[in-house]
Amino acid sequence: MADSGGLTRRQRDVLGAVGDSLRARGMPPTRAELGESLGVSAQTADFHLRALARKGHLRLGRQARDLELLGAEAAPSFRAVPLLGRVAAGNPLSAIENLEDVLPVPEGSGADFALRVQGDSMVEAGILDGDRVLVQQQDFAAKGEIVVALLGEGDAIEATVKRYLPAKNRVILRPANAMLEDRVVRPGEAFSIAGRVVGVIRLWG
Repeated sequence: MADSGGLTRRQRDVLGAVGDSLRARGMPPTRAELGESLGVSAQTADFHLRALARKGHLRLGRQARDLELLGAEAAPSFRAVPLLGRVAAGNPLSAIENLEDVLPVPEGSGADFALRVQGDSMVEAGILDGDRVLVQQQDFAAKGEIVVALLGEGDAIEATVKRYLPAKNRVILRPANAMLEDRVVRPGEAFSIAGRVVGVIRLWG
């Protein structure tokens, strides 16, 4: 039975679950996640989302998490950024730039792309193995900022997430893990900054 707003109880549950995900995780759920939270299949979750879209309560895009609440249910707006692969928080990892997915991020976050973290060298900065770091693309950074650094040239380029500490005649890339040592870049070594880390997304489960 529909309520005074023209929605069934299940459709209200779906709207609530989408809003809960946006508030708790900063992103909407996939159909599978939505179905799991409501005890229904992903196909049933998609059916309800499409019904809500027809009624003007949300907008559906083509990607798994590309949906936006509208009207009274509207949450802060999001936009999609590309998830480009892995970056090491540990020993430098071969840079991977293939598009893996897209991630919704809040408008105003400053992020241009995201990278999946591998390793534990930044745990004391709250960046864990498996996290997605949001990166603002730029080739410079202020002292002490966390950056995505590129080391090497050509096919041998490696990427790592570290705190950027420029010093006389060298650059120090410092981990946020007391068990690990600095990576020192000396004159003549190929080094560049791909961007500045502006946020972290953690997926549970």
